[in-house]
Amino acid sequence: MHRSVSMGEAQLERDVSDRELIRALKAIADPTRFRMLQEIAEAGELSCGDVADRFDVSQPTISHHLKILMDAGLLVQRTEGRHHYTSVDRALVADLVAVLPKRLGASTPRKRRRG
Repeated sequence: MHRSVSMGEAQLERDVSDRELIRALKAIADPTRFRMLQEIAEAGELSCGDVADRFDVSQPTISHHLKILMDAGLLVQRTEGRHHYTSVDRALVADLVAVLPKRLGASTPRKRRRG
């Protein structure tokens, strides 16, 4: 993980790869997963059971969505006994929000090929 500091910036920014960015955006493109991320962020931390209580879907479906969000790096999980507690990786979310405009506005538009 490479972090860089721009002149005048006190905050560290993680160098997010295009692959990581795309994976995160795909993960939150699903309305249920986006809402899960919102619920967890609002609560600060939720157990898997708490997440399940907030959604009208089966436990396997909850686990599937949480796994996708975890694999994208958007969630972190800690285990306490038999319980798993999930929270949002706010640093990664902040990095994604910071890097997206840079990636979309940094280059000049390419001409479309006609064919």
